Amino acid sequence: MKRIAIILDKNLEPGAAANVAALLMGQAALNEPALYSDQPVLDHSGVQHAGIRHSTVILKAGENQLINLAKLCSDDSGGLSHVVFSQTGQSLNNAFEQYAVEIASMELEATKVVGVIVWGEDDQVRAATKKFSVMK
Repeated sequence: MKRIAIILDKNLEPGAAANVAALLMGQAALNEPALYSDQPVLDHSGVQHAGIRHSTVILKAGENQLINLAKLCSDDSGGLSHVVFSQTGQSLNNAFEQYAVEIASMELEATKVVGVIVWGEDDQVRAATKKFSVMK
């Protein structure tokens, strides 16, 4: 069984937190399309519903914890996949090329990470994220 955890900066405003979570989930779905069903999930009225295949939890953490998690996942040979989003990305609306250039020239810490999405086997995701609390 697989699990997805989205860990957000505990100081984000609710709207910004929702935005970061959506961006991270979108990138994860592009990186691994099997996170979602490739067949539509339709109700009796014909309305399509999200076809997410795995449990997804939203957690909160401090900036240093987010950086440490990203580094753990990068160094981990246990098969956890991850993506981060940063204040650098938040500050560059509709400027993808500039965003890509700036990120490529920065160390992770300098980007000011505001969110990390981690996915993989349930027990491995739980182990990597056990110290974080549920975002309310």
